[in-house]
Amino acid sequence: MKKQVDYAKIRGFNYTQSNAWNDKDFWAHYDHDIVDREMGYAERLGLNSARIFLSYTFYHDGGEHFLACVKDFVQTAWKHGISTHPIIFMGFRFLESDIQRGWPPCEGLRPVCDSILDKSSWVIGERYFDALYEAIGQEPGLLFWDIANEPGYTDNFVTWYDEEPDYLQTFRTRPDMDVLKENQEKTWEIVRHFCKYVKQKDPDHDIGVGNIFIFETEASGTAELVDVIIFHDYSATRSRLRRIYDMAVALGKKYNKPILNNETACLARSNPYDMALEMAMEYGVGWYVFELMIGQDGWNRVHGIVYPDGTVRDPSIVAAVMGFFRKRGEGAIRADVNQEDYAEDLIKRASIWLKESRRHLYRDHSGDAEQLLELCEYAANMLEAGELVPMNYPPTARVEAYRRQENPDVEEIRDWLGELCDTLQKACHMI
Repeated sequence: MKKQVDYAKIRGFNYTQSNAWNDKDFWAHYDHDIVDREMGYAERLGLNSARIFLSYTFYHDGGEHFLACVKDFVQTAWKHGISTHPIIFMGFRFLESDIQRGWPPCEGLRPVCDSILDKSSWVIGERYFDALYEAIGQEPGLLFWDIANEPGYTDNFVTWYDEEPDYLQTFRTRPDMDVLKENQEKTWEIVRHFCKYVKQKDPDHDIGVGNIFIFETEASGTAELVDVIIFHDYSATRSRLRRIYDMAVALGKKYNKPILNNETACLARSNPYDMALEMAMEYGVGWYVFELMIGQDGWNRVHGIVYPDGTVRDPSIVAAVMGFFRKRGEGAIRADVNQEDYAEDLIKRASIWLKESRRHLYRDHSGDAEQLLELCEYAANMLEAGELVPMNYPPTARVEAYRRQENPDVEEIRDWLGELCDTLQKACHMI
């Protein structure tokens, strides 16, 4: 029976197990208990779908164990009410020469792989999908298939000059546009082939192609082959986002197909979660954030919502996932943390303790660090509550760091308490 999907209601996330360095490491060292715990986080956030990265090379290396892990993931996620949206291919590498070659030293300089050029190898990819389909094709948690992740990037079209030994020099060389277009078509040809093959093999589940840009949809020749038009977007401003969504909506109407953004939100691209999700919800477009976990992989500084212990990077991201966004228009009210004179009370207390902690005669100073840190926390909580300080390293985190020290430096804490009080006085316009 054909699975019906309401793409507008997807609230998803890209997923790699938090203790894995990359997707290959994830599947090679799959841990059911970690996945179960982290799907629990997703359930608590109200998320409903996981996008996972698969590859023929993972199957080539892991065989039946890899397939068993994928099946366990789909079942475990579904236990938490979370469907699975698998990416079948990350690059079309089926021949041993492609698999063993690896990446060239310079990022962005990837040759068109032999597997794309040798069509007789495509059957290897078909057999891989057959095995994947047999493993999870009947699982109720399977939502739909992503044929390939960013095929225009993964099998990079950049013209490759065999006679140029210096990779950096190659990177600086403007490619031959005719050759580039020819290589693009070679990649799109294999993408179209697997769109047809997967659809023929599994008519019960929709397919899409995870294009890196919405404008690849028609250039790739896949718009008529897919069931859902997929794109990725990390636009830096709302006006740019609107242009992308307007284009996506127009394509959806043209081909009478739903649209889906299955990669969005990146702190390093001026594409914060609250902006990206607010815009997606405004347009009624389903989404998958990149990504759920703040783990060990190379994206952890710019992507991710939840740490492995269940704490979060930024509560505003959690609010955005749940559909609540910061007020930025007229009528926004600034917090006044001194409305009940608590800031003034703190300044008085701090002044007394700063004076007492420097008196060295006739008193016990063993509790000075504890008392000073209590006042630092008092100030830190006020500053954080009023959003009066940067939160990438919250003052309360520094308080806890001092408390973990066996013998914290009292003079250092005294200096810092003075800085916190100065910040609070300025923010509250205290004279």
